[in-house]
This record gives sequence, C-alpha cells and structure tokens, in this order.
Amino acid sequence: MAMKIRAYILIMTGAIVLPIAIFAAVALETLLRSERDAALSTMKEAADATALLVDNELSSAEAALRVLAQSPHLASGDMENFYRHARTADRGDGGRTILFLASGQQVINTVAPLGATLPLPPDYVRTRTRDVIESGRTVVSGLIKGAVQQIPVTTINVPVPIDGGRRYVLGSVFSPDYFSRVIDRRAMPASWKLSVVDRAGYFIARSSEPARLGHAANPLLMRAAAGRQQGMVRFDTRAGVDAYHAFTRSPMSGWIVTVSVPAAEIDGVARRAVMLVAIGMLAALLVAAGAAALFGRRLVNATHGAAASATALGHGGLPPRPRTGIAEFDHLQRCIGEAGRKLAAAEGERSALLQREQEARALAEEQVRIRDDFLAMLSHELRNPLSGIVGAVQLLRMDSPRPELKSQAQDILMRQSRHLTRIVDDLLDLARLARGKIKLDMGPVELSAVVEPTVAALRMAGRVQHTLTTNLEPAWVRADRTRIEQVVTNLVTNALKYTPPGGAIEIALEAHAGKGQAVLTVLDDGVGIAPDLMPRLFDIFVQGKVSLDRSQGGLGIGLSLVRSLVTLHGGSIDAASAGTGQGSVFTLRLPLLEHALVDTPAAAAPARTAPATVLLVEDNEDARRMLAAHLEASGYSVLEADNGIDGLALAHEARPGLAILDIGLPGLDGYQLAARLRADAATRPMRLIALTGYGQASDRERALEAGFDAHLVKPVKFDELARELAGA
Repeated sequence: MAMKIRAYILIMTGAIVLPIAIFAAVALETLLRSERDAALSTMKEAADATALLVDNELSSAEAALRVLAQSPHLASGDMENFYRHARTADRGDGGRTILFLASGQQVINTVAPLGATLPLPPDYVRTRTRDVIESGRTVVSGLIKGAVQQIPVTTINVPVPIDGGRRYVLGSVFSPDYFSRVIDRRAMPASWKLSVVDRAGYFIARSSEPARLGHAANPLLMRAAAGRQQGMVRFDTRAGVDAYHAFTRSPMSGWIVTVSVPAAEIDGVARRAVMLVAIGMLAALLVAAGAAALFGRRLVNATHGAAASATALGHGGLPPRPRTGIAEFDHLQRCIGEAGRKLAAAEGERSALLQREQEARALAEEQVRIRDDFLAMLSHELRNPLSGIVGAVQLLRMDSPRPELKSQAQDILMRQSRHLTRIVDDLLDLARLARGKIKLDMGPVELSAVVEPTVAALRMAGRVQHTLTTNLEPAWVRADRTRIEQVVTNLVTNALKYTPPGGAIEIALEAHAGKGQAVLTVLDDGVGIAPDLMPRLFDIFVQGKVSLDRSQGGLGIGLSLVRSLVTLHGGSIDAASAGTGQGSVFTLRLPLLEHALVDTPAAAAPARTAPATVLLVEDNEDARRMLAAHLEASGYSVLEADNGIDGLALAHEARPGLAILDIGLPGLDGYQLAARLRADAATRPMRLIALTGYGQASDRERALEAGFDAHLVKPVKFDELARELAGA
C-alpha cells in the first residue's frame, strides 16, 4: 500500500527527534557540570585580575621609588629639594614617602614637615630595613602600624643605590583604605566579595565590611592557601553562608587575593542554564512536530496546485502562479522578479556612472583651467624678471656704458635674480609641504622683532605707498624664525598687493596670556574678498582679481604656503571681509611662549685666513665662469674643471686647500669625487663645499656623509659662500 507524503514526513521527524532527545539528556548533565566549572573559572579569573591590579599599583609605586632613588638631590645631600621631590611620589590620600637610614631610623617622612623630630624605629622596621639592604631587593610589608600616625598601613621598600645600596632605604606607605579603593575599581556583582589578605593572614582590603580591615582571615582559607599559588575552597562565611572562595597569591607581595561567591548563586546559575536548555529542547521538539504537520499539509497543497497548473497548461490555458512558499514552485516568480531587479539595478548603475563621469569631467576641466591659469601666471612672473635681466645684460655689453647706468644694471640683475629665487623657493617649499618634507628649526622668537624688520625692508624697497601703521606688543612664541618671517612677509605683501596706493594698512600684535596665544592682525581697506572666493582663499593657485597688467604679480601660492607653515607651528590663520571693496583682515594665532629663554649669542669665532687656491668643478660653463670671476675678485686663485675626472686630476696635481664641487657632474658625480678626495691622504685635508640645486634635508645629509664640509644650494648667496670660505 502506498504511503502519503504526510506519513513519510512524520516518520522522518521521529527518526530525527528520538536520537536528539537521548543525546540531550546526556548533554544536560554535562552542561550542568560545565556551567558550574565556567562560573568557578570566572571567579578564578576575577581573583587573578584583581591580583594583577594590586600588583600594578605596587609596581607603579616601586617604579616611582626607583626613580626617586636616583635623585641627584639625595646623592648630594640636598635634603630640602629631595623632600619636595619625594612628596611627588606619595600614593593617594594619606600616602607618604619615607627615607630610612640603614638602622631603620627615619630621615624624611613626607607626612611630617622637613626637620621635624621623627620617632625611633620599632624592631619590625629595623628588621625590614636590614632585609632590604642585605637582599638588595624590593620588600613589600604586610599590615603594620605606622610609627608616626600609629594607624595600620602597608609599605613597599627599595634600596637606594648610594654607597653600594647600604646607606638608605626608600619606602612608600599606603593608607589603610588604599587597596580597598583599588579593588573597588573592579565592576563585580553585588554578591561577589573581594578581599586582600597579607602573608600573616590579616585583611589589607575588602570590598565590603571595611570594619574588618586588620582582622584575621578565616583559618580554613589560610590553610588552603598555604604553599599554593592559587586554588578554590568551599566553607561557610562568618554569616553562615555556604560560599566558594577562589584565591590567588601575588608573586610580588605574597598577599592573597580572594573572591567569595555564595554557593547557591554558582549552583543556581548552572541549574538555570540547564533548565533553560531543557525548556528549549522541549520547545524544539514541539515545534518540530508542529512544523512537520504544517509543512506536510503545505507540500500536499503545493502538489495539488502543480497538478492543477499542469491540467490548465494541457488545456492551452495560462497556468496560475500561486505563491506556495516552496522554492521549486516559486522559482519562476523569483526569476522574473530577480530579472526585473537586475534590470533596474543596471539602469541605476548606468545613471550613477554617467553622473560620476560628468563630475569627473567637470573636475578635470577645472583642474586643466587651474593648470592653464597657473602656467600663464608663472609665464608672466618669469618673463618680468627675465626681461629686466636681459635688458641689464644688454646694457652691460654696450661699449663704455655710463657708470650710473652700469650700477643701475647691476642692481636690476641682483633684484630680479632674488625675485626669481623667491619664486622658485616658494614653489619648492609648497612641494616640500605637500610631501611633509619641511623640517622646522624651532626656538624662542619674539614676533615684534620679526614684523618690524619685515615692514622696514618693504619700505626700503619702495613697495609701501600706503598709510601703514603698526601697534606691536612683545610676544614670544616657539617657532622657526625663517619660516615665521616668510609668513609675515606673505601676509604684509598680500595686503600691499590688494590695497590701492594711498590706502590704509594696520598691523597689530597682541599677547593674550589668558588664552595662551600670540595674535597678529593685518587689516587693510583695500579691494576686499568676494564671498565666492572666501572658501577657497587658502587653496593653492587661488588669488583675488588683479589688473590686466599684473603689476603686483603673484602665483596664488602665498596664502596656501602661509596656512601650511602656520599649521606646522601649531597655530591657525583665518581671513574675514565684508565683501568686495570693503577691505579685509587676516588673523594669525600662535601658541604663546610664557617664559622665553633667549640664548646669548656666542662670541664670533675669529676669522680664518682663506686658502689662496680654490678648485671649482662645475659643468655649467656660464655658472662656473661667473663664480670663478667672483672668487678671483675676492682674492682667490681659481682652478677650473667641467667634469669629475678632470677635477680629481687637478686636485692631485695642485692640492688646493678648498674645493667647490657641483653634485651633478659627468664622469664622476660630486658624491663620488668627494669620496675619492677623502680616501686619498694627499687630498684628505681639503675643505669640500657642495654647490647644488638639490636642497632637500636628505640631500644635505647625503652630502655630509659623502665627506663634504658644507652644503650650499643654487643660486649661491655670495655672503653665505664667503662665510664657508672663511671657515676653511
């Protein structure tokens, strides 16, 4: 006789449930034991963690005493300063630090004023002091009575490494409730009791019944802990409560940390867990039986529906599409729905890709525009000084130019060369800042002493055609003076640039001691800042509109450079303007240095006689000739070479006292040439100066490692070169 689907499902359910029920009975008993063991293990872990917490406090106190023992005041006998130092090692309220002689007599006790008469040491103090000195190790006491305040305390004692550790002992004293407060940091259930017992069996700390501090612990606990590092014991408490007691012994102090929990709570947790699992198993069995009946009915109905659909399809009709909840029957509907969802997702993704493509295109166009604007600005900024330089050179090449014209041409060459150097330096600084390669030479700087020379230099250069006033207070900050001068120059130059001649500019410097800030304000009544420009004001290559002739110039990198440098100094820079034509104000804030230590400049070293002969190795002919001419005008005899191999030969042949070497040389580069000169005893005494376009800190370090005595960056400043020559 054929069986129905429902009967098959019931038989299958029974075959599954019966073994599970047998296994569950065995598992529940095992679970009962494991839950109890887990609860007891939690108690042991709590005891271990509390012991670690106590040891951490003792280790911290020991470390503080070890540091204090190294005090130079103690070594020199300066007890007044040592007393002040010792007070910093006191451990919490009621704690104190004591300096003992080898006899146990107290020399300093921070609970008493310096010089106060201190009591004679009791026998246990003498014994403990002797133990520390003889063993040379840290000794932690049990609960003892303090000699000065006559209250129960605990101590930790370390030897002082003076006279071989046999003169003094330092001790840190803990108040009676110190370790009670320590163990109270542990978040424990209210029924769990923590306690710390010293080696003699007296309570040092308790999480409950603080009146029991100093009383003896249960002898059953002490017998169980004798000779053991940790363990578990069960006995009744003083209140008659059956409890488990997990204990662990501190390896540092020998103290015993215990966690006590009522046995009913531990066993109750296990029983509740088992009961919960048993109820869950019973519920699972009932649900399984009900689910078998329910799913059997649904499967039968789904089969009948499939038969009806097949019949309808056989008659050429459209089969119904009922949702039965059975995967096979709902598969077609899910496929159709999934196809629709994928189509919608594909359309959404296509729209998102189109949007991202449009945004990327707009961003690329904006970046191209910014690049083109920058290249146009850079072209203009380079053409102006190059035009002046070319004109000056042409004037100098004229036959017998008038002396005043020759002097004017030389001034133009120097001024425009410096202008080109500033442009290149700003671009290099911005690149270094972007890569995080800027290193600051920090020291005390008085800001007004930076602002005043900057303003004076701009006046002398004829760039101040405005009413410029200053109101400067002394304000010391910790900064790199060169970089702060760069920041101030950019801010003041920016105000001059965007304020028409005759306008007013005010520079104010205030020291806000209450806020700990030095505040520099640059205010002008110039063209102001448009609202749409304000959010991008400090971005690179962004600047306000200038006239078509760009008489004020600029690459739009000054304010970006200012913000980056100020941020490196831990300060801030912001700008405000009421709008176009309303002027602007820039506010620079730097952390105020309250007590500036200004080093007295060391006496200048006596000038040394420069070597008579200089070897100059440079592959750029124009640069080599100009530098050689300058050296000859300064009284030097110059030997020239345009590559490293010829330079090495000249050095061996003439043996000059000084050599100026380019780094990027053909044949042998500057590093290789310097290494060979240093390796040869005949040329080793030469003073070597690297002259290069590579100006990173890593380039300087590499030059010094290769054997150079100095590292100068092109274009060379002749006063700086003269100082290096004088050092030969």
